[in-house]
Parts: sequence; C-alpha cells; structure tokens
Amino acid sequence: MTAPKPSTFHQRLMHALHDWRRRAAQRRRSRADSRHLTGMSDHELRDLGIGRSEVRELIDRNRY
Repeated sequence: MTAPKPSTFHQRLMHALHDWRRRAAQRRRSRADSRHLTGMSDHELRDLGIGRSEVRELIDRNRY
C-alpha cells in the first residue's frame, strides 16, 4: 500500500512555511550585515569602497 498524496492545501501550507522560514533567515542576515557595517570604522568602509552614508541603501537594496 502506498502513502496518500499530500493534499493541495498541505502543499500550499508547506510552501508558505518554507517561504516564511526563508524570509526570516534573510531578515536575520540583513540585521547582522547592518550591525556589522555600521560597526565598522570610516577607514574600514573606505577600504571596501563604501561611504557611511551608503550603508543603509546597500542593506535595503539587498534585503530581499
């Protein structure tokens, strides 16, 4: 006997949960990146070719 196929509702629910976990992980990475970049000195940021005023834009642009 084979296992029953998952229902469409079940598939949609699993997909929604997967998307939620992926977005939550992206938000955590974004916050960590933001903390890291804002904690860097102006000299370190210049070494990366980033100005302090560009940090927020970079984080927002690469958020999702």
